[in-house]
Amino acid sequence: MNTVSRSLRAPVVGFAIHEPVHSDPPQIEVDAEMPYETVHSAVLDGWRVVSFPAQRVDGDPEVVGVFGYEFILEQMVEIDA
Repeated sequence: MNTVSRSLRAPVVGFAIHEPVHSDPPQIEVDAEMPYETVHSAVLDGWRVVSFPAQRVDGDPEVVGVFGYEFILEQMVEIDA
């Protein structure tokens, strides 16, 4: 999930979901609906944050790249085989 700041409660501005199966190629859906408004709401729904945005950057701390602040989340679910 990409947000507008380092805060877990910052608005989400982009996301991608990657399923851990061979038949699911990564793709970006332009018109996809955001599943959560914030990273915090995803955490409340059972997702775990496994990577936070860099807390220090060279120069202005509010200047970021085109993707904003990136949080990587994971959720473990059982899949019927």
